Amino acid sequence: MKNIWKFFTSTRLAVVLTLLITINVLIGTLLLAGSPEALGSINLEIFFSWLVGTGLSNPAASWWIFLLLALLILFAVNTIACTADSIRLMSRPRRGAVRTRLRRILSQLIHLGFIIGLLGHLVSSTSGFRTTNNRLFEGERIPLPQNSELSLRLNKLDVAFSHDGDMQKMDAYLSLMRDEKVVRDKVVRLNEPLLYQGNAVYFVHHGEVPGNMLFELSGDGTPETIKIKFNETSGASNRGYRFRLGRLIADFARDSKGKVYSASKQSRNPALEVEIYKGEKFLLSGWVLLKYPDQMPITFDGLKLVFSGLAYRPYAVLTINKDPGVTIVLAGALIFLISLIGLLFVKGEGMELVRRQA
Repeated sequence: MKNIWKFFTSTRLAVVLTLLITINVLIGTLLLAGSPEALGSINLEIFFSWLVGTGLSNPAASWWIFLLLALLILFAVNTIACTADSIRLMSRPRRGAVRTRLRRILSQLIHLGFIIGLLGHLVSSTSGFRTTNNRLFEGERIPLPQNSELSLRLNKLDVAFSHDGDMQKMDAYLSLMRDEKVVRDKVVRLNEPLLYQGNAVYFVHHGEVPGNMLFELSGDGTPETIKIKFNETSGASNRGYRFRLGRLIADFARDSKGKVYSASKQSRNPALEVEIYKGEKFLLSGWVLLKYPDQMPITFDGLKLVFSGLAYRPYAVLTINKDPGVTIVLAGALIFLISLIGLLFVKGEGMELVRRQA
């Protein structure tokens, strides 16, 4: 038993483990780059869930992760044993300057911060959740995963590019809400997430999709813009007319009898059929060319209807995580950092962070 304790409190063991962990991580870095299919999802799942699933299914690519875990466990045991041994020695009555004793205490606090940090990572690796590709449109809300009380609303998406096409700004103005009450407002940027009660919302990228088809109705005064949403089939004008979208064909053409058909499957001359009503009364149907709208407007009652383009809806793509161990990790890091800074300013005998061998 004494030999086992001596082994785990060995400074030599700490040095060897540190060297092996460094070599292992370097090998792992190369394997990560060379095995994107097997290891690419490691950051998209809870770590131990990924490990027992994808990790075990791809041993050729993930063996170094299992080895790294074993080395870290040994390193943690070594650190705990050395800390316990040092505390035991400090508890003995002995002569010495107060500063020397303070340095010993600060050294063990560094160990404690490291152990707390490892514990936090263990908690994060076994619980919480990670969700990707959460698409959120401006003005809309989505529920927070695994929390029916909270939701996210995208108030504004502000993206700017330079003349060279380089991105200058990518800001998502988000509100975290409970029912109809705003809990927190945050401008989320790359590497500046919204954090709340262990939840972290990251802004990954953005895009836009067609939201409305736009038509211009003119002929008796001020032109009017008619908006028809893609998930709807009709829109109304202030003049009392209603418009219903009909068929969409890829390559508009007419046969000798005037019947409309698609000359090919390629989108060479796309056209959209529009039905026009006055109140509930059907008036006529016609076709608008989407690429060349001015060539074939629909005319009725002294008015002209022309397709004028598409209105796009911007959206943000979010990654939403819950990391219950992050507070523990931060606490460990804070203890580690404060103790290290204190150790640098407290004068006294040179003290190793791990006790020397007798």
